[in-house]
Amino acid sequence: MDKKTIAYYNSSAQVYLDKISREKPDSDLQSFIAATPLGGDVLDLGCGPGNSAAMMRAAGLTVYASDGSLEMVHIAAKHFDINAVHASFNELDDIKKYNSIWANFSLLHAPRGEMPSNLSRIFTALKPSGYLHLGLKIGNGEKRDKLGRNYTFYQPDELRSLLISAGFTPHSQRIDTNGTISMTGALEPFMIVTAYA
Repeated sequence: MDKKTIAYYNSSAQVYLDKISREKPDSDLQSFIAATPLGGDVLDLGCGPGNSAAMMRAAGLTVYASDGSLEMVHIAAKHFDINAVHASFNELDDIKKYNSIWANFSLLHAPRGEMPSNLSRIFTALKPSGYLHLGLKIGNGEKRDKLGRNYTFYQPDELRSLLISAGFTPHSQRIDTNGTISMTGALEPFMIVTAYA
């Protein structure tokens, strides 16, 4: 992530926590948990305040987490006892460690040119037949929102090609053209894609 995006999350970590926190997993997280063996090793890549990681742990998974925002890492530890690592996407260097990786609306902050290498690192970090959950916003190009966060947008076919090029076998795709309300108040379409290593 670029410095402006990280600065936003560092300064707004508590606000972000208050907005996104929930007590029970949503349907996407439930599916992710169900696709992972009980006790399996999972990585929450771009974990934010740690709410999802905490729900994974409560479901019996062995959770690892990382985030590019140091304040998010602190909040994950303070509120959920999640010992997240402060790291950028390009610092992922694990080899065949995880049963599943949850990258839920985190990789959209990386530049488009880094997506192939990010997916390659994720593929390498997954065990054979490991499971990937990926959430991204649908669109074209890159844009900074009024909060200062930089986004890279993708089309479904483009993402599928990137996944296949990285060695993944695409599994499912859910497209929501109505979108969800972002922190800026805008409705933005998104997709949830899963794939196997």
